[in-house]
Amino acid sequence: SVTDCRTGAGCFCGFHASMLMAYLLSTHKVGKTMNPYQLLRNHLFAVLACFVLVKSPCLSFSFFLIQPSLPEFHAAFSVVFVDPSGHLNLLADMTAFTYKRIQHEASLSLTFWDDPTVDGFQALLMTPKSMLRTYDNVFKLVNLVKLQTSCKKLLLLNELMDHSGNYVLTALPFVLSLLQRGLGERIHLLVHSLPQDPEWPVDSAPPKHKDQPPLNIGLLLNLEHALSVLERGPPADNPKAAEFRQLWGSRSQLRRFQDGAITEAVLWSSNSISQRRFIVLKIITHLLELHADIPNSCIMFVGGQLDVVIGCGIQNHTTGEEESLEVVQSYDDLSKKLWQLKDLPLSITSVQGAHQALRYTQVSHLLGYIQLCDIFLTLTLTFGLLPKNSMTNFLLKKLLFKVSDDGLVCSAPTYSRPGSRTFPDPTPSLSPTSLPVDLLLEDIREEAADLLVASLFLHAAPFTPPSSPQVGFLRFLHVLSTFDWKNNPLIVNLNGKLTAVEQTDIKNDFVASRESLPTMFIVTPSEKKVSVWTKEAPSVQMLQRAVMLAAESLRVLETQLDSGEKQDMRVAFRPPLEAYDVLIHLDSKQVPLLAKAVDPPVNTFRRGTHGGQPFTSGGALPVIDYDPVRLYMSELREAFGDLALFFYDLYGGTVIAVLWKPAAFEPKPFKTSLMNARRVEVNDDVATTVPNVEAILQDFRIIGEGLVKRLELRTEKWVV
Repeated sequence: SVTDCRTGAGCFCGFHASMLMAYLLSTHKVGKTMNPYQLLRNHLFAVLACFVLVKSPCLSFSFFLIQPSLPEFHAAFSVVFVDPSGHLNLLADMTAFTYKRIQHEASLSLTFWDDPTVDGFQALLMTPKSMLRTYDNVFKLVNLVKLQTSCKKLLLLNELMDHSGNYVLTALPFVLSLLQRGLGERIHLLVHSLPQDPEWPVDSAPPKHKDQPPLNIGLLLNLEHALSVLERGPPADNPKAAEFRQLWGSRSQLRRFQDGAITEAVLWSSNSISQRRFIVLKIITHLLELHADIPNSCIMFVGGQLDVVIGCGIQNHTTGEEESLEVVQSYDDLSKKLWQLKDLPLSITSVQGAHQALRYTQVSHLLGYIQLCDIFLTLTLTFGLLPKNSMTNFLLKKLLFKVSDDGLVCSAPTYSRPGSRTFPDPTPSLSPTSLPVDLLLEDIREEAADLLVASLFLHAAPFTPPSSPQVGFLRFLHVLSTFDWKNNPLIVNLNGKLTAVEQTDIKNDFVASRESLPTMFIVTPSEKKVSVWTKEAPSVQMLQRAVMLAAESLRVLETQLDSGEKQDMRVAFRPPLEAYDVLIHLDSKQVPLLAKAVDPPVNTFRRGTHGGQPFTSGGALPVIDYDPVRLYMSELREAFGDLALFFYDLYGGTVIAVLWKPAAFEPKPFKTSLMNARRVEVNDDVATTVPNVEAILQDFRIIGEGLVKRLELRTEKWVV
């Protein structure tokens, strides 16, 4: 499935795979009686074993006695696979990084083949793995003529002659080795695209090396170290200190640490997690400019624009990490207070967060909107678990609004302070990955979206779990748009509780009961036969639209990212409005989540606070969870849900899109009980009713007085 390793300089193509199989036959590692599955497994094992058994990867099945020795081959090449003549290295142009990539893919393939819960054939042989969806960070090296200068800087003139003047192939292994040294424990794997062999007419001059397409560099991040701001080196008196200073140049400085040690160190400035995601880029640009004379302008972070868009809650705000802990600290304080309540006829056995902010999946930056965060309390009496009845409700009300002696409001739900961020992500790619698409968030519930995102981490085949926002979001769009929702349930095996047998039973039950099950069916260990979060929505039509929009958004994003040009990534997040019949434009000043919009205004305003000041303990209680747009949407759907569909971007949208239902305009027999929003028409002494569009539109304005700015009618889209 790694298509970009099969062509270009240093590739591993079908010919090399055939030669490897011939080697396995000659050494009796495979036999003619093996089936294709056994042959594939042995082939993959061979790829892995070659690098384990010797210091450098090598294979040889020569039958000639007089030939260069393997050490002689290794002195000249990074990867060695000697042909039967004993004199030709079949992988002479392959870099060690490409071989490690092939090894990594072979290891993943064996893991997924051996997993009975994974459809190995579909995942490994039918799913393409583009670099953008495979690697957490992707960088483009453009303006390749600069590598000519790099060859001089790195003293590679002899190697340049070996490559007939191709400075791209000459400099590439050394540039990659430099990056590997600098990134160190921050990455698990470093890969690169392969320079393609050009073609040209025989009656014209060959293309120049500088005209090659940009080189792509992909990184699999090690989250334990990838976002660290500190690169700690050896002590000043250690012989390796000089090597550390040589690598980092002026960035390296002696620093004293709390343990008393004085060592060389490199410190990268960063005020937030979103800024830490760019530390890897800073390392790459610094090292390449220092050691290879490659300026910053030649290095592009593919997905950096997307990282800003989805990693910072659709806006360019940056908030200190101390402030980002506000919600979790409030939640912890509340939990402690609840545990300490002594004067109630019950005990609290557990306190669990239930809100998006408390499960790390909310779009960040709350700003002026004070939102309730639900929590679950497990209450017990002396005679056992608290029953669910009116007495329970009374006790809960008494608990939810109790005020402690020191004036702290111990209320559940609790709320987040204006201007604070939500939880810092424990997995930095999880929260941004959950970003809603288009206007469908109310049709695909946030819990369902969260489970879909969780599946990317629990069932990543044929990839590794995502470790950056952009790769997680691209995979989210890919899964949503390509999963066979009609014929398969999406099984999210939380904590690995479902066995392979149970998953098979779930799939069989799904097939047997498909007609009575929801359109989007999501299974968890606690919900094996009932898809709780998709029982009511989405409908078949809404799921089809979500799939179409996800596929188009993925195409647009990958095209823009792969182009290497700076473009506005927000275009994929702006909902298309051409297909709707009526657009209700709202007064932006009445939209509390305006700052979360795809295109937020330059000057936002704060609302929901008392006197413009954040709520503090003992002060006036602020307006909490007030969202007039959500209330307006509820009224519209209650009054006109049988006639139209209403769509809205919950995160700061200023337009409500209305789509008339086709069946709504069919004439119906006159009945006094069915005259809501309809008018009478008489044809040939037969009275029928049709929707009174003019009155309905007037009701849109009346119900939304103070909120609705204007209506945009697409009269060419519908006729009464």
